[in-house]
Amino acid sequence: MNQPISEEDAKVLRAIEERIFSSIDAGVDLSELSILDDVNAGKKQIQELGVKIAVEHTEISVAILQIAHSVYFEHSPHGDVPDFFDAVMRMGGDRVKILILSLALFSLGKGPDARRRAAKSVSIGILGRMIAEQMNLKDECVRRVETGGLLSQIGRNMCMKARELGELVSDDFIEHYQSALAMNMIDRFKLDPFLKKAVDLSVVEFDEASLALVGVIKMAEALTEDSFRRYGKLVIKSPMPDKNNVLIRTPGEVIQKLFSILGVDDYLVIEEEPTQRQREAEKKLNKKKRS
Repeated sequence: MNQPISEEDAKVLRAIEERIFSSIDAGVDLSELSILDDVNAGKKQIQELGVKIAVEHTEISVAILQIAHSVYFEHSPHGDVPDFFDAVMRMGGDRVKILILSLALFSLGKGPDARRRAAKSVSIGILGRMIAEQMNLKDECVRRVETGGLLSQIGRNMCMKARELGELVSDDFIEHYQSALAMNMIDRFKLDPFLKKAVDLSVVEFDEASLALVGVIKMAEALTEDSFRRYGKLVIKSPMPDKNNVLIRTPGEVIQKLFSILGVDDYLVIEEEPTQRQREAEKKLNKKKRS
């Protein structure tokens, strides 16, 4: 919830922001990401931004293209490999900008605590997306849920990273001001105003007939927090693609691929659970081999 911020605490918030954004390496000056907001930006301008990122921070560029390929291109008729412009057109400039910022923040720390925080953010985003898709929400709503989930703990993550970089930040301060810090970031980079609701998940929210988008994010966050509390990672049970091609794409495979792309696959355990169709296909194959 919004709350008054004392001048002293505001000074600490500004110090955290300065510490984080002076340390972040996105491959380009962060101000250059504004081109992704410009509806009149041409292909050449967007491609030039992509080239800069690829040259200066290859890891971020590769991850963006792999995510775009995995989500939108992998099962297309031609299996096209996207370039940066394709990724922006398919995923949306706001979504790509959030991915760049998130990946740059993730790359600030490679230790267990930082990677665990990154894995939790990835988990909330992908689980939120899948729940939204199951609810048959429009693509724009699915995107909002996914990006909102990815950023839902960004304030806490920035505070923790600032602490690791030397800022004196207490647990009580983080608890009180993580949302304010996240909202400052949303304003700073002119992100979708909806995301301010996503980073202030104080209650489960409904609309006229079902969970509101922030309610979906809250559900994904609760599932993630429960799994990490129990196991220290995301543990799921899912069918996986099989050699008989009964299933070529499954929820488990999608989650596994995203965790792998973002380098946090050691925080994911998939307990494979074949479907009835897969078991029947395997039985037929074994019977055919014996005959």
